[in-house]
Amino acid sequence: MPTLLPSAMAVDTLHDRYKIALLGDWFLPHAGGIEIQMHDLAEQLTLAGHEVHVVTPIPGPTRMGGFQIHRLRARRVPLFGFVATLHPFVELAELLRRERYDVVHCHTSYIAPTAYGGAYLCQKLAIPTVITFHSVLAHFAHLLAAADRWLHWSNWQVLFSGVSRFVTAAIERIVAPHPVYLLPNAIDLAFWRQSQRAAQKDPEVVLVAVTRFSPRKRVDSLLKTVAQVRSARPEIPIRLLVVGEGPLRPYLERLIARLGLNTVVHLLGYQPRTQIRTLFSQAHIFVSACAIESFGLAALEARCAGLPIVARSSGVDQFITHNQNGLLATTDQELADFLLQLIQDPARRQQIARHNQLTAPPFGWEHVLPQHLAFYHQATTMVHR
Repeated sequence: MPTLLPSAMAVDTLHDRYKIALLGDWFLPHAGGIEIQMHDLAEQLTLAGHEVHVVTPIPGPTRMGGFQIHRLRARRVPLFGFVATLHPFVELAELLRRERYDVVHCHTSYIAPTAYGGAYLCQKLAIPTVITFHSVLAHFAHLLAAADRWLHWSNWQVLFSGVSRFVTAAIERIVAPHPVYLLPNAIDLAFWRQSQRAAQKDPEVVLVAVTRFSPRKRVDSLLKTVAQVRSARPEIPIRLLVVGEGPLRPYLERLIARLGLNTVVHLLGYQPRTQIRTLFSQAHIFVSACAIESFGLAALEARCAGLPIVARSSGVDQFITHNQNGLLATTDQELADFLLQLIQDPARRQQIARHNQLTAPPFGWEHVLPQHLAFYHQATTMVHR
């Protein structure tokens, strides 16, 4: 189990005011879970009265809302997007010295040279640091372990955290004996709970997925699952709406045609949150085939909008209880079986939807922002400058 910071600390630090840098390899306008979460965290911290700077190598505007964005000049690896040279770290070191942040919060993924390099610089400059892992490293874990030979991160005075128990369990084995704390993602619960469930008298069952078209998200497996379900009960009309984009789109379009799903599956591309909320109100089931989902922001949003969830067991286990908020599968075959069960049973769908409409998980910003402030306070106590 991940270590939790005392909740009382979060309350005590609400009156502190920090100058915070949120440092990450990815940020808007590049779209994804980390990018959106960093943006929302910056926005919430700013509203709470803190001075927030986002630092990233992704090109874009230098202000967004009430916070400043430092866009590091960097050559990036084609297709993958992470930095390819050491030049941005010279610029980053100058920025850290000049701005004198109270705390730097590094947001990491599978390969995150900017975040890890920034954490290294913070150690050299004695800047309090929090590192949050947003991804399950899987086979990338050996790269982090090998990096200890050069960065000596195992000796750093930092707070290590992960966005879910699924993530922290994997990270603990790498960073031991350091504790790994749980620092979850958050959403605007009120926004998603405003979703007005449409009257669903049409016999067609509408499925919705919100995801990136990348190998880890396993959208191709989802399409095969839908084809299997459709083959098992062809008399029940189903439709799958997929929100998202990514490099696998051409492959997925070909797969849709090969599976005979041209009239069933609709790839909608990126959509704003208001439109996603509208889609949730028109759908019957949220579905995901990702087997190593680190958290599952879209599934959390769908649950708050009142949708039953059918997904592979992973990071979504934090807010989805099997047979209560939806159905959690351990294999692709089980995913197909569970999806078929809900498609065939409208009463059960409505029961789960009603439960999700009436209950809110503790992952709103009103719960999670104080946890971040507790981490920042704890980090400042670890470093004496």
